[in-house]
Amino acid sequence: MGDSITEGVVETYVKNVGEFVEADEVVARIETDKVTVDILSSHAGVITKYFAEEGDTVEVGGQFLEIDTDAKAPEGGAPAAAPAQEAPTPAPAASTPTPAPEQPKPAAAPKPAPAAPASAAPQQP
Repeated sequence: MGDSITEGVVETYVKNVGEFVEADEVVARIETDKVTVDILSSHAGVITKYFAEEGDTVEVGGQFLEIDTDAKAPEGGAPAAAPAQEAPTPAPAASTPTPAPEQPKPAAAPKPAPAAPASAAPQQP
């Protein structure tokens, strides 16, 4: 962040506690009076703790999160399961609702096949 920026508000967490992150992967977004900044993970590992909640003001250079760097990436690229004792995430601040996706229109019914002559043998599937 720029030299004149000393604090920001946690806008959103991109990764949750219990999830595996790679080094330099976006974990959160901080909003300042000037810009919104992506916060990157300094190491690969599993996030074990955030020191602030969404909506909290945090200082530049302060403790932000804790990562277990001994944790291994899950096999198959699936995210690690969050611990059962994790507190529920607060609801995000009010925002513009996202419109529901359009439902695809049903396909037209296939035209019936012409009747086979009586002498034709049935086809095997």
